[in-house]
Amino acid sequence: MNNIRTISRSRIIYHILFWVVAAVFWLLTMFVASNFKNILKIEPVLMTLVFNLCFAAAVYVNLLILIPFLFKRQRFFLYVVSVFAVISGAAFVIDFLLVYPLNSFVQGEQYFEELTFVVWVNFAIFTLIYVGITSVLSMTRELIVLQKVTTKFQDIEREKLEAELKALKAQINPHFLFNTLNNLYSLTLDKSDKAPNLVLKLSDMMRYILYECNDRYVFVDKELDFIKNYLDLQKIRLDDTFPVSINVKGSASQNKIAPLLFEPLIENAFKHGSYGRNNNGFVNILFNFEEKDRMELSIENRFDNKWQDEERKEKGIGIKNVTRRLELLYPDKHDLNISKQNDLFKVNLQIDLSEQNGLSNI
Repeated sequence: MNNIRTISRSRIIYHILFWVVAAVFWLLTMFVASNFKNILKIEPVLMTLVFNLCFAAAVYVNLLILIPFLFKRQRFFLYVVSVFAVISGAAFVIDFLLVYPLNSFVQGEQYFEELTFVVWVNFAIFTLIYVGITSVLSMTRELIVLQKVTTKFQDIEREKLEAELKALKAQINPHFLFNTLNNLYSLTLDKSDKAPNLVLKLSDMMRYILYECNDRYVFVDKELDFIKNYLDLQKIRLDDTFPVSINVKGSASQNKIAPLLFEPLIENAFKHGSYGRNNNGFVNILFNFEEKDRMELSIENRFDNKWQDEERKEKGIGIKNVTRRLELLYPDKHDLNISKQNDLFKVNLQIDLSEQNGLSNI
C-alpha cells in the first residue's frame, strides 16, 4: 500500500513539474518575442494560463479516456477521429478565450482581435504536440512498468521451477538409497560374500551423489562412470548368469548432462527384467554419442505381465520424475519414447546437448 501511495505521489509531482516547465516555456517565449517589454504586464500570464489549461484538458481527455477506452481496445479509427475532435475543440477554445475575455483585460494593444483560421491551426498544432508528447511518455512508462512486471513474473516462475527441480532431484537419492539398502539387507541375511563388494560400490556411488551432483550439470563421462558402478552393483545383487550388457558408442567427454537422469530408467529396466531372470530375462543398454552434441540412450529388457500389477501397487516415482526433469531442463530438446511389445520393454531417449536452455540459465 505504501508503495502504491509513493508511486501516485511521484506521478502527481511529475505531472506538476511538466506543466510548470510548459508554463515557464510560454512565458519566456512571449518575453523574448517582445524584447522583454511586457515582462511586467499581466497579459502574458493570462495567455499562458489559457494555453496550459486548454492543452491540459486535451491531454488528460486523451490519457484518461481515449487511450484506455479506444486505443487499448484497438478501436484505432475511432481513436484518431476522437483525438482530432479534442484537438480541434481545444484550439477553438484557446482562440475564443484570447479574442473575447482576454481582450477585456488588455489596455492599449489588442493581441487577438478576431477569430481566424490561421490562429486556430497554430494552436491546433501546439495542442497536437502536447498530446503526442504526453502519449509517448505515458506509453513508454507503461511499457517500462510492464517489462518490470514481466521480469518479476519470470523470476517467480523460474524460482518455482528451480524449487521443483531440487525437489525432484532430492527424491532420486532416497529412492535409490532405499532400494539399494533393501538389496544389501537381503544379502546380509543370506550372509552372502557379495555384501562387502556391494557396500564398496554403494560408497562410491554415494560419494558421487553427495559431492558431484550438486551442480545442475555434470560431465557425461562422470555420469557414465556412475551408471557403470550401478550396473556392477546390480550384477552383484543378481545371479551371475543374468545377462546385463552396456555399450557406449562415440565420445561426449566435453558435453554435460543433468546428473542422475539415466538411473531411474535403468533401475526400471532391472525391475522389469528381474521378473524374467528364470525365463530368459536380460537388460541391454546402449549409449550413443556418435552424433555431435547429441546423445541417445536405448534400453531393452524382458517384460513380464506380473510387472503391470506390481507397478500399480508401487506407484513409483522413477519414470514420472525423469519425464518432469526432462520437461524442465530440456524443453523442446529431448524425445522420450517408452513402449511394450509382446514380452519386450523398450526405452529410447534422445537429448540435444548443444546448448543448455530453459532453467539452465538460472
